[in-house]
Amino acid sequence: MHRPLEPKTGRDRQSTDRELPVPTNPVIMATLRAIYAGGSRDRWRSNSFGRPYYRHEARDGRISLFFDSPPDFKSRFHPHYIATPRMDFVYSGKLRQIVSRLSVETADVFLILMSRIAGLNNPINGVARIGLDEIAKLRGVNLRHGRSRTLFEDFRQEVLRLADMRLTMSWKDYRGGGTVSLGRERPDRLLDILDMEHEKDGRTWTAFRFRCGQALSHFLDPEGLRWIGYYSRSLLRLNPYTDAFTKKLGTYWIMLGIIAGKKGQQPAATPRTILDFCGEAIHGQAPGRTVDAFIRAHERLADIGVLESLPVLEPPDRGRGYFREWLDRPLTIRLSGRLWRIRETARTGFSPKRRRKREAPAFVPSTARELQANPVLIRQLRAERRLRQEELARSLGVTRQTLSGYERGLRPLPEDKAIVLLDLWQRNTRQ
Repeated sequence: MHRPLEPKTGRDRQSTDRELPVPTNPVIMATLRAIYAGGSRDRWRSNSFGRPYYRHEARDGRISLFFDSPPDFKSRFHPHYIATPRMDFVYSGKLRQIVSRLSVETADVFLILMSRIAGLNNPINGVARIGLDEIAKLRGVNLRHGRSRTLFEDFRQEVLRLADMRLTMSWKDYRGGGTVSLGRERPDRLLDILDMEHEKDGRTWTAFRFRCGQALSHFLDPEGLRWIGYYSRSLLRLNPYTDAFTKKLGTYWIMLGIIAGKKGQQPAATPRTILDFCGEAIHGQAPGRTVDAFIRAHERLADIGVLESLPVLEPPDRGRGYFREWLDRPLTIRLSGRLWRIRETARTGFSPKRRRKREAPAFVPSTARELQANPVLIRQLRAERRLRQEELARSLGVTRQTLSGYERGLRPLPEDKAIVLLDLWQRNTRQ
């Protein structure tokens, strides 16, 4: 029996619930897409040998994920492996079975593992450790089918699926320019599982050590760590069977909101884009079902504190042809500030050996005129929000050179730009 622990609500939840630090980068986003595209409504493609793969293509590059034969593949699936076209076809079918078992619980386990990576002093080369009982606790589950052993076995299988995942990547190099390609000659591991410990009976694996593959580590340098945000444990604890769509939807907004929040923006997307990320089919014959599920999931996210505000989700009317227009209508939400804002107590790695003394709270201007009179405060704002000039300039709709001129007092700060900066600053202070 699956018994999720109900997330607390209101003030009790805010005082006792803790979020998990998670990094946000293209590999993590592509992996979540691939997991959500699996399951009973398998949306993975097949190569010329019939083996399944998932390809994510975006403006900055492409990432392909697939399952390769693990070391014990033949003992796990077929006791007498013979390398023939027929057996290759059989193995392709077995790999397709792995894809069909992907679920939101696989994504939950993946995000939990990523939280341990994010918490390392050196996420690039460090080794994380977690037990199956810890995964169960974070997921808020005590038993499955009346036995904790069954629950641990389920989580062990999820970890093994992630360990069997490989990828190739060609992506924009954000640091040095050009393009970086990984896994072209030899496919890269998503995660490198180093070992697992067993209980005395030798059957249940209770803990393991792991580290990220090269593709993931490429985005976990000091620059990439700026995009670490938080994942809601309340979302983790939702039932994976009855609240699967809510979990996927919440994950999308958290991943998108972490990046948008640190740029001083609100996350925005269309229902079509969101449904594509979630691997959800668009019911053209019964559009009302999709719209109603979409609205209910957002309301649930607001109830558990993932979202602070919601857009108008209901179409103006549900007359003929409304669905296509609704699918492409931009939506903007306000993500809970506690999820995207980096906290001093949870910063990871790459810090100076000597810690700075805690400074008194810095001056925060109360009016746009004060900020115009003292534009050097813009640099203080960037320091508090860990924003580069390019990012803040993009939020203001100006060039980096123009923003630099504002900061140094070489250009007068326009009132409309000062109002935007002040709003960004005061939102950060209130949260």
